Amino acid sequence: MRVGLFGLGSVVLVSAMMLTSCQKGFDSDETFSSKVTGSQLASPVLSKANFATLVNSDGSESIKVTWDAVMGAGGYYYRVDNIDSGEPVLLTEGSTDKSLFLFPKAEDTKYRVTVKTLGNDKLGNTGATEATVFAYSTMIEAQTIPAGSNIVEFVKANIVDTEDEQAFELAPGASYTIDSEVDFGRHKVTFRGNKVDYPIVTMTGQGCIRTAAGLKVKWIKFDCTSQESKGVVECSSVAFPELETKKTGWPDKAYYLPDPIIFQDCWFKNVKMCLFFSGARAWALEDVRIDNCIVQLDNDGTKFGDAAVIGTYSGTAYYRDDSQTWSSAIRNVTIKNSTIYNLKDNSKNRMIRFQSNQLGRVFDSQYGSATLTNNTFIKVMSDKEFANNTPNRVEYSITFNGNICYDCWRLQKFMQGNNPLTVDVTKNTIWGLKNAVDATDKTRCATEENAFGYASVDELNTALKELDLTKPNGGVNFKASGAISSTIGDPRWLQ
Repeated sequence: MRVGLFGLGSVVLVSAMMLTSCQKGFDSDETFSSKVTGSQLASPVLSKANFATLVNSDGSESIKVTWDAVMGAGGYYYRVDNIDSGEPVLLTEGSTDKSLFLFPKAEDTKYRVTVKTLGNDKLGNTGATEATVFAYSTMIEAQTIPAGSNIVEFVKANIVDTEDEQAFELAPGASYTIDSEVDFGRHKVTFRGNKVDYPIVTMTGQGCIRTAAGLKVKWIKFDCTSQESKGVVECSSVAFPELETKKTGWPDKAYYLPDPIIFQDCWFKNVKMCLFFSGARAWALEDVRIDNCIVQLDNDGTKFGDAAVIGTYSGTAYYRDDSQTWSSAIRNVTIKNSTIYNLKDNSKNRMIRFQSNQLGRVFDSQYGSATLTNNTFIKVMSDKEFANNTPNRVEYSITFNGNICYDCWRLQKFMQGNNPLTVDVTKNTIWGLKNAVDATDKTRCATEENAFGYASVDELNTALKELDLTKPNGGVNFKASGAISSTIGDPRWLQ
């Protein structure tokens, strides 16, 4: 490799400058050149103010820990443990002659950070007898809802009127009930369980979670067997005039929600209608995501003739006001690393249903996307199109790779002719038991392959069972056996 004038020579020069700078820093650093002699040293004090996030050149993030120098110290020992499980797991440890160190940042993680001052023999200073230990978390601070509490009443009594995101946390392994609406309103909320020991929330009657702001639902198992509301999560039914879309070029009106609605690391048992439903008002939603979830449906379509997983309202209520048309839409949809399956045949519901295929009627442009990667879909809707009203336009891009579609019908209604597609048929599989695979699906969307080897609908139905929330992976196993399907789908079945 050829190195020019500003190549190798510059690297050597910079390295030399850095070395010289470090040497000078060592000589003049108050940590080592100090009037403190013959003393017993203490470890530095740590607080949240000593932690900062740095963005690395590759896009990853690191935590920078700094502290006030201890005069006369010979350096510092540091250690970082992951304590998500309650038991410490060592991430990094070492020593430094500077009053700082860095470690990789992970989302939603609890750490135990230890720093201890080392002695300095040259100055006759003895190292600290005790280390400073500080609990640091990349989660936002949460109010813990005590086990056995009424979630609806607790949220109503304790939600904080702030524009900042706030969190409600459920106790590890505890059981809760939601028997009416938990309405977070205009507050950005993370509603989470425990990362290691998921609590169980039983949804009954008209119990549901409503929001008119960003919402993250994480690490919770939901039992929806006795739920009667249309969605596990729905947008608020309250009118918020301040959210009405009024930008030039938006022909239709809606309540605009820029922040994402996210389902992450959750299980859902016996969802009878819809996982996420926009509700009976017109909402313009920027972003809805499902990540690393198991969604088990018990949906035959008779209770709710709309969507089974993600849907916007398709009726006429609230859609006209002084001759102004109101419409619902979702700009971006993401489903990844998840398993979604249905115990019942369904000829009424699509998996995803958009109220309109014209994003430009609700948003300020036609641009949007759907990203479905590394999922296992089984009999989600055995007799209905995979989706409908997907924007059939060049501005709407679709990524569909790594998916197993088993007894799901008509993917081509989701991925239409004008969409820019990122689809590799050799990285998706499809198989039909109740209905033959659509000809377009197996040439444009996926390779025909019997991922699970079932010979009939009856054999498949016998194998499918509702989630057992007390067992690993819900007591189900959808490990595929085909040449392609054994390498794709929900990653949990590849382990």
